[in-house]
Amino acid sequence: MKPAPKPRYLLDINVLLDYMQQRHPWYPQAKALFQAEHQEKVDLYIAANTIPTLFYLIRHKDSARKAITKLEILLQRVRVADVTARVIERAFRLGFDDLEDGIQAAAAQEAGIPVLVTRDSRHFGKIATLQILTPEIAVAALGYLRT
Repeated sequence: MKPAPKPRYLLDINVLLDYMQQRHPWYPQAKALFQAEHQEKVDLYIAANTIPTLFYLIRHKDSARKAITKLEILLQRVRVADVTARVIERAFRLGFDDLEDGIQAAAAQEAGIPVLVTRDSRHFGKIATLQILTPEIAVAALGYLRT
């Protein structure tokens, strides 16, 4: 009997920044997601366009070298969902006010990732093929209890 496939979550940039910059009060939930990944309870993804945005934002608090190092460490933990012309076209069709959010959702859809984890769920509205979860609900859905 085959084991059930692991859940697949695409993380929005706000959750990644919460984790990487230990932003409170949200850090514990973001950390729990990465702990669940470390325990192989979930596969975490980011959209490819998130990488330069994270670099830009982290560089304002740290040096460019430290930002690159943090991103290299992150990329050892997560998988990257491609952002292609097709993803951009899909993002336009989603009609989001914020194109970056649209690209996140479209990248998840295109990669077949059923769940997007964000603290800004109201920005994503209802998307038939994508479940939008807050970090707290995503952690609970994994049955993962923080210690």
